[in-house]
Amino acid sequence: MNYGVVLPIWQLTVAEAESLAVRAEELGLDGVFVPDHILAKPATTQHYGGHWPDPFSLLAFFAGRTRRIRLGASVIVLPYRSALVAAKAAATVDQASGGRFIFGVGVGWDEAEFLDLRLPFRERGRLSDDYLRAIKAAWASDVPEYKGEYVSFAGATFSPRPAQRPHPPIWVGGSPGAISGPAVRRCAALGDAWHPLSLGLDDIEKGYATLRDLATRSGRRDALGLAPRNALDLTDAPRGSGRAAFQGSVAEVASDIRRVGGLGAEWVTFDLPRAGVPAMMRALERLAREVKPAAA
Repeated sequence: MNYGVVLPIWQLTVAEAESLAVRAEELGLDGVFVPDHILAKPATTQHYGGHWPDPFSLLAFFAGRTRRIRLGASVIVLPYRSALVAAKAAATVDQASGGRFIFGVGVGWDEAEFLDLRLPFRERGRLSDDYLRAIKAAWASDVPEYKGEYVSFAGATFSPRPAQRPHPPIWVGGSPGAISGPAVRRCAALGDAWHPLSLGLDDIEKGYATLRDLATRSGRRDALGLAPRNALDLTDAPRGSGRAAFQGSVAEVASDIRRVGGLGAEWVTFDLPRAGVPAMMRALERLAREVKPAAA
């Protein structure tokens, strides 16, 4: 099992985010992930905060400060940038990191942000599917060609291409707290792993079974992985029945990790506590030194 952490960058300075990424690598964790907003409208500020460094730039900076740990987005909101701009930024991070980039993607949720960016909120699903196809086409050839509903290009060099071949892993996220049918279908058609957010274990199992069934019909079953993202809430005493997934004692959380591992997950990713950098550092240490050995 690989262990990743999602940094709450809306609460962190760049220096604090850097220190957490470096510490995660020192502790032997496997991935550091950052989320994405361009504008923080009131709904985003209310739920998270108003401070949002560019994820590609931040991950490229982490690439220069680390050597082993995987660096990922959880998730890039695909409609926010032109497909070719996102493809170029992702390829550059992958090159800068020596092939350590994970391209987590989603379609976005804050309609007010879409309005200010002059993007069609109701078309974000179709737009994202076309962008993903265009991005994969751009990565596939030195002089790529693509013709789609929203994106078309031909007759120009695209370089650098990603270090990873055929491309960085594409993790497809969806709406938090529910099985997103469109995200599952998008992953079955275009992704490499399903990256559900804040689902219980039963829903993770149900959604992944649906994904594998859809993928089997198109001949992609063996190509699709599972990488759930949940809040890590470690307690000293067991929580017992009724607890949320990955909430409770080290033994309870380790049991949850073993269960998703049994489903086929190769990654678990955890949101760090939003209680200041010392609490985040402590969570990193407990994940690496207590949970990881207990789940082995």
